[in-house]
Amino acid sequence: MSAPRLRSLVLAAVLALGSGCGSFWSIADTDGTLEDSIRTYAKLVRWGEIERASLFVDEEVRDDFVALAPELARLHFTDFDLGPVDQQPDGEARLTVVYRFFDPSTMVERQVREAQVWTSPGTNVWIVRPDLSGFESALGTPRRKPSG
Repeated sequence: MSAPRLRSLVLAAVLALGSGCGSFWSIADTDGTLEDSIRTYAKLVRWGEIERASLFVDEEVRDDFVALAPELARLHFTDFDLGPVDQQPDGEARLTVVYRFFDPSTMVERQVREAQVWTSPGTNVWIVRPDLSGFESALGTPRRKPSG
């Protein structure tokens, strides 16, 4: 089993164990449509559910996405706007999401534009490859150093 695959399984197990009371949400709880996947992912980011939102994120950038969790947790998201979805002939879908938030220490509302590319690996699951540079710039968060 590949290391990224093993990490994904471990992450899923940790999420299942850490769900505490209440029901465990999974990516299978979406209706499988692109629109529902986009909206669910944006809502999870807005409510600070980064670990759950990471289930939608492409494995290649998932660690970088999860590394933003501590910084995102200090923010209060006020809203998000989904841009129009540009469905490509090759099955990819592109859109821009605008998140609005404020840091309680400054009480200044800011916004971040996140370009997203969505793909479906031939199942009823959509995976996003978000451009994290907007959040990294807004948060002043340095990119994780590559391991090795």
